[in-house]
Amino acid sequence: MLERLISRLNLDALGIGASLLCAVHCALLPLLITVIPLLGTSLTGHGLGEYMLLGTSFVIGCIALGRGYYYRHRHLLPLVLFSLGFALLMAGHFIPAIHDWELLIIAIGAMAIIAAHWLNIRHCRNCTVHKPSNTAN
Repeated sequence: MLERLISRLNLDALGIGASLLCAVHCALLPLLITVIPLLGTSLTGHGLGEYMLLGTSFVIGCIALGRGYYYRHRHLLPLVLFSLGFALLMAGHFIPAIHDWELLIIAIGAMAIIAAHWLNIRHCRNCTVHKPSNTAN
């Protein structure tokens, strides 16, 4: 049942949405940090939301791009772009030495992930279906 649900979902569109949500979150967070104290509220615990966005983006990307590569097109570029984009997202969030470049690095990483999903969609639509090779004879 879960396999059927996953096969009906457009995971690439979901991955693009998750990456856009992450980019918007990262762009708006500095603005919210300056406004929230004026409202008499504090912004604590936002790290959990970031971890959830990163984890969701990673899981969706791995499933969508893995399925596209394995069952359809066999092009490595979407996987490479996704890996590079996710590495940039992780670096932007967790390497303190690049704090001054954090927003730029995260934006480039999110764009790379979006490009990976977009390429995966294009390759899946424009390619004949490959079946996984059966190595057991």
